[in-house]
Amino acid sequence: MAEITLTINNRQIKANEGETILSIARANGIYVPAICCLTRCSPTLACRLCMVDADGKRVYSCNAKAKDGMAIVTDSEEMSRDRAAIMRVYAINHPLQCGVCDRSGECELQDNTLFQEVSDQDYAIKDTEKKAVTWGRTRYDPALCIVCERCVTVCKDKIGAAALAALPRGSEAIAECYKESMPKDAYAVWNKLNKSLIAQSPKYDNCVDCGECAAVCPTGAMITADFQYRSNAWELRRVASSCVHCPSACHIFYEVKQGGIDDPSDTIYRVTNDFHFESLCSAGRFAFNYSNGAKRDSGAFKRAIEALKKAGTIRFSSLITNEEVLILNRLKALLGVNLVNKDAFAYRRFLRFFTLSSGRSLYSGSKRDLGDFIISIGCRLGSDNPALRSAVVNAVMVKKAAAIDFHPVGDKLLDSLHKNFLPMRAAPLGEEEILFKILNRFADGEKIHDFGGDGIVFSGEELEAIDKLAEGKERCTLIAGSDLIFHPRWKSIATLLGAIERATAFRVIISPSFVNSLGVALLADLDENAEGFTVGYNAEGDFTLSALGGGDLDMPSLNQQEGTVVNIDRRVLPIAPALPYNGYTLADLANEFGCEIEKTVDLTAELPKGVAYDDLKNGFGMDGDELRGYALDIEKVAIKNTSASISNLPPLTGSVLYRANPNGAFNSFGAKALNVQPALYASAEFISANALEEGKTATIDGEDIKTALPVVLERSIGGSFAFLPDFDGSADGYRFISVKVAKG
Repeated sequence: MAEITLTINNRQIKANEGETILSIARANGIYVPAICCLTRCSPTLACRLCMVDADGKRVYSCNAKAKDGMAIVTDSEEMSRDRAAIMRVYAINHPLQCGVCDRSGECELQDNTLFQEVSDQDYAIKDTEKKAVTWGRTRYDPALCIVCERCVTVCKDKIGAAALAALPRGSEAIAECYKESMPKDAYAVWNKLNKSLIAQSPKYDNCVDCGECAAVCPTGAMITADFQYRSNAWELRRVASSCVHCPSACHIFYEVKQGGIDDPSDTIYRVTNDFHFESLCSAGRFAFNYSNGAKRDSGAFKRAIEALKKAGTIRFSSLITNEEVLILNRLKALLGVNLVNKDAFAYRRFLRFFTLSSGRSLYSGSKRDLGDFIISIGCRLGSDNPALRSAVVNAVMVKKAAAIDFHPVGDKLLDSLHKNFLPMRAAPLGEEEILFKILNRFADGEKIHDFGGDGIVFSGEELEAIDKLAEGKERCTLIAGSDLIFHPRWKSIATLLGAIERATAFRVIISPSFVNSLGVALLADLDENAEGFTVGYNAEGDFTLSALGGGDLDMPSLNQQEGTVVNIDRRVLPIAPALPYNGYTLADLANEFGCEIEKTVDLTAELPKGVAYDDLKNGFGMDGDELRGYALDIEKVAIKNTSASISNLPPLTGSVLYRANPNGAFNSFGAKALNVQPALYASAEFISANALEEGKTATIDGEDIKTALPVVLERSIGGSFAFLPDFDGSADGYRFISVKVAKG
């Protein structure tokens, strides 16, 4: 983008062409009132408070694009008068219940009313009854609603659900005298407020119950039911951390205070986010109640020491901090044990083949910078990584990007998103062929060598659709999901992805399976196979160290620890303890073998860039730039894999299950917090095709699985598929499996 220069309140500022005046002002610390506008969302012009003077003309800064040489004034006596009138409109019949309102103390209606020094009321109209309703986890009180439409906008532009809308309602007519006597902006806001309320849209079935609508609400109109009437905002202590449910590791705040008169320990009352710059899924917002309240059990600790002494293997999950990985490496060296982590081992070997083909130590793509043409393959965005899905939605809906999704399982939320989002439902096991087609279509022929598969190209119809979306696009991203990590042809696929990174305009993202799979893959001295007696750390073992409780020795959960993880954007990010923990830690065990670790986070400085934990930032700049932690460097490596042959695999037969978890339950911790039980989560087509009944038991018989599970209808699934949950990550092999399914 071309750089422009403009002045705001006589201050010279440089910005990018195409930016709105409001975004430029916010990025430079210049305050312009705006209730309805959300950063990185389309403007609604609902509140009109963001009025400014641009070259002598009144414009709305949320919608007006800055021009080179423009002179802007953000306040004047006339603008202050008009803004005060708008705030008086918002106060018409607004219930005077600030003392018990859940938003009091962080309410933007309060803030702006005080800022505009409004202390009287000039307008009046007969009130109408507005009944409160509950939608999933969200409670909506229309009496408190100012119809700013932030909930509508975020649901459409960041979540992709479009589950809410501002719809007409019955009301008294505004007295005619006001039209002439009050500022026109205030009258326009009143007219809208008087005629509309928020309601379920025709697309409400798309709702993923993420709570983002309540998060962005500027008043107490929308509140999550788990928080309503539980605490005042000013009583809560905010702990900045990173979400530990999926590989995006989104920025969050744990909000805590004492549990009650009889409970002096801290309790998490809610999780919030910096919603202008990042969204949360249902797991990030609601699955926080899984901490371990253990106390020191010296007997269990001694048994753990004896178990480690005779262990041949330590098996662990990727729900672990980088610092704990370094401790496990020390234990491996001291005890001579194998370190086994199945998903991180598979991810590391996959990344190795990618590296030898791409000539880069890591993939270069990022979910925070997806570009304007996006292809996703091997990743069901909605269930694997909702934050990545949100980034794709935002790119398509707001930034006018084009996207293609090649996943076999349909996603009813995304499939009707926009004309620039194209679902191309390939069959399971067809990913290798699709990647070859992508390479063949987009590669610079001089940069690739011998890739077998002559004649494997997109059909004329497919190519026409793809070329139409790709036309004029320059910044391209290819998202490779975790389906590919355990694919029977993973070596060829990793090599193809490396060639795409090297020889096309695509920047590749290789999505990890769990929150810290990438960190474990980069740091741990892993072995492929377990040997002898096994100690499990949040994983199955003959002796189990567990943060979920029920193990042989309790360990702290990730919301009770200081440390770091590496997220999908290759950033080392800090996590912080929201809750106290009084039991033993992995460092305590290691110290029994001579490690001398005072604090686990003392090891943070041993990570690649040598930054101490206390020196890690955790937030965003005013312009939305990510200041969290630091990005890992991408280094050049020697290219060795320059060829791959394509192999056609036989299609799956019978009923096809997909190893995936239902909404929000990425792992055992999320399943526990959200009380999600194992079940067969099936599409309507799958239930019908297999003569199953919702709520009844289905028997599942496959090569590696024999079980019976209750059937749950999962409306988001498109096609004849069902999800088979894998909360503990114990499943091995390709994520699609062929089974026989029958009514139990």
